[in-house]
Amino acid sequence: MSDPPSALKESSPEVSARSWRSLGALLFVQAQNAFNDNFVKLTLITLTVAVAAGSTMGKYIENILAAMIPLPFILFAPLAGWLSDRYPKNRVIYLMLILKVLIFGLFLAALALRSLPLALAADFLFVLQSTLFSPAKFGILKELVGSKKLGVANGLVQMLTMIGILGGMAVAGWWFDHELVQRNSATVVSADNAWQAGIHLFVWGGALALVPLVIGLMIQRTPEHPEQKFRSAILFSHFSDLRYAFGHVVLKRTILFIAGYWFVANFIGLLFFGFAKDLHPNAAEGGVGESSSQMFIVTGLGLTLGSLLVSFFSRKGNRLILTIYGGLGVAVGLFVMGTLAAGIGPWLGAVALTGFASGFFLVPLSTHLQDQIDESARGRVLSAQNLIISFSGIVAILMNVGLKMINVSTSKQALILGALTMIMTGLLIRLLKTSALYPRSASSE
Repeated sequence: MSDPPSALKESSPEVSARSWRSLGALLFVQAQNAFNDNFVKLTLITLTVAVAAGSTMGKYIENILAAMIPLPFILFAPLAGWLSDRYPKNRVIYLMLILKVLIFGLFLAALALRSLPLALAADFLFVLQSTLFSPAKFGILKELVGSKKLGVANGLVQMLTMIGILGGMAVAGWWFDHELVQRNSATVVSADNAWQAGIHLFVWGGALALVPLVIGLMIQRTPEHPEQKFRSAILFSHFSDLRYAFGHVVLKRTILFIAGYWFVANFIGLLFFGFAKDLHPNAAEGGVGESSSQMFIVTGLGLTLGSLLVSFFSRKGNRLILTIYGGLGVAVGLFVMGTLAAGIGPWLGAVALTGFASGFFLVPLSTHLQDQIDESARGRVLSAQNLIISFSGIVAILMNVGLKMINVSTSKQALILGALTMIMTGLLIRLLKTSALYPRSASSE
């Protein structure tokens, strides 16, 4: 079984030095954006776990905050796609960087007022910014480096994005717990100490969000498409975007497999918080943030290495067959996580394996999707992809809540997820054997 050549690939001229510099600036901006996103996410979760320790809300807080992530994508995915298709993608990216700084100010106001509802509203706006940012950051890649280097660019994006995710979680998890323990030791264990720790972290997070405002200016201007007129129907064009993407069988199948991966990834993230709570049942004393961030860091290090290897293997063209090894590796990692005691060395090795294998699964699929999209519809298709990914995230959250309600342990949830990953991988093997993820005119063995 080999990778047939795509019938839709464009000839790619040599990439200019200016384009490489623009790609470097984009990679920095994206990595820093990922850092801030995950810094905020982990700080909010550990803050609310500490504030609501022992309550019903505390039991499900990671699910509540996780649900805040896909909601803006579902509501505003068409607008995000239109913005990316209509305006220069570099301009869209820069405006989102400005918006992020303003939202940090709202977060600080919410924490100063001790208002969880206002903090959740700020979190919604924070994810909305990411919704509008996403089609532009991925859609601009091919405009910068062309088709031939797209696999390498995607590998670098995934690697540096994961470094940003790792950094955000590592810093937030360790720093929040350190601040909380110090304040609890100086006074008594109280919710106010958690609020104070959160304010300290968000002040620094907002300051760091200013750096991309300088670097983002280095991204070269990309084409705009003034013929893409705004219509009010765009705001409700979810189904037309999906109909367009799903009207192309290759795009549809690829999007569904990418969404399947993100279902697994979102569920794994919830499992990590479950394992951390099991290890630190008294959340008000700290420990949940640092423990969960350690799990994310180990996963991310594995994903970074996996993405690097995939980028190397893809230097002469995308290798979609690597997704099979990725799916099998994620499933094996989940089975081991569900069998061994959490936190020990071999268990963390299984966590690393899931990350490593994720790079093999996700990078080739993302590259394949971007390379099959017509230039004029790239934003619409990527927006449709984000919509489906968001739905898959909601399904993961609901499934996790349902299993919690019937008292299924975190370890058993990992085993169930491993079985679902094996089923998805089996279907992927079947489609690749028949070249069903390629255009009909593509050759195959």
